Amino acid sequence: MPKGKGLLERCYLALMLLGLGLPASAQDLREYWPMEAFLERHAEQRPLMHAFERRVSESGRSIPAEQRPDVPVTVSVIYPGLQISDYWRRNLVAFEGRARELDLPLDLRVFFSGDARDQAVLQVQQLREALAHEPDFLIYTLDTPAHMALIDRLLARAPGAERPHIILQNITTPVRAWNGLQPLMYVGFDHLQGSHLLLDHIRSQALEGDEIVVLYGTDGYVSRARGDTLTRSLVDASAPRLRDTYLTDQNVDIAEQATLDALARHRDLRFIFACTTDTALASVRTLVSQARADVQVTGWGGGGAELQAIREGTLSATVMRLNDDAGVAMAEAIALQVRGMGHEIPQIYSGGMHLVTRDTPAEELEALMQRAFRYSGVPDLVRH
Repeated sequence: MPKGKGLLERCYLALMLLGLGLPASAQDLREYWPMEAFLERHAEQRPLMHAFERRVSESGRSIPAEQRPDVPVTVSVIYPGLQISDYWRRNLVAFEGRARELDLPLDLRVFFSGDARDQAVLQVQQLREALAHEPDFLIYTLDTPAHMALIDRLLARAPGAERPHIILQNITTPVRAWNGLQPLMYVGFDHLQGSHLLLDHIRSQALEGDEIVVLYGTDGYVSRARGDTLTRSLVDASAPRLRDTYLTDQNVDIAEQATLDALARHRDLRFIFACTTDTALASVRTLVSQARADVQVTGWGGGGAELQAIREGTLSATVMRLNDDAGVAMAEAIALQVRGMGHEIPQIYSGGMHLVTRDTPAEELEALMQRAFRYSGVPDLVRH
């Protein structure tokens, strides 16, 4: 019997109970440790993080022959990669590229799903298939209550039971309830920090009486962490005044309708804060169709599609992740673990981010792209 079978049966049960007993809303952000709060509680993690950040920023060094695994390391990856954002696909390219530099042999199985509407059932099926291959490492994400329930069952195994090492992607805030049973590592770019960069930019642009609305993606952790950072900060602000929030379910048609509704309802609308690439670009297209160049849209992530919109001037600003570093971090963590050096892996890897606007000089943007996409390839932006 595959090692994961009984565990997955419990995961299926957890998912059914989730649907019966919990509201279909995002997890409370209080369930997570903000990164700085976690580091205050675990000061020993700071030097580990700094050393690991240096390792990621440098070129890959081949694993010594005597520490190199004799057989490929089996890795299963489950990603919500069917999006306009190229983050997930680039992340995987960077992961494989760094592994080659390290001479780390991989037996890699990748599963992509779409948006939140099909993730719940499909990802359970994908997880069943992934665990049936008995991987050494499982790379997953944590955004919805369904993810939380599934990962919780994987972590809560009997002491000493065989299991994959779990790396959680696109999250840098450890789950409080998993204290003592944490995954191998959380990897990503801090959503709170990124949204604060955008908030500071919006405040610098806003005039008295200007209005702003927020377009959430899914009702999940990522969108909440990004959007709630803004809404909580602007509750009593006069510039800009927070007027509405919209849940788009990462659906571009809903994002377009939300943008039209905001334009109709708010005469002094000047800013739209979008929590995801897909919603940002849908909103941009709607504003262009309505000839509303006076309304600024901010994106989140700084992938190729957003940077093209920045170059065209239709997207006013975004927070640009040093994208490939997350994939590099995963490869480095796996290499350390198989070398018996797991004690050098920090609990969190949080990559660098930069604010980019349509006024960012072309040479500065080019330098950032060379750094951010050093493995996955610099996007060829069309000049207008």
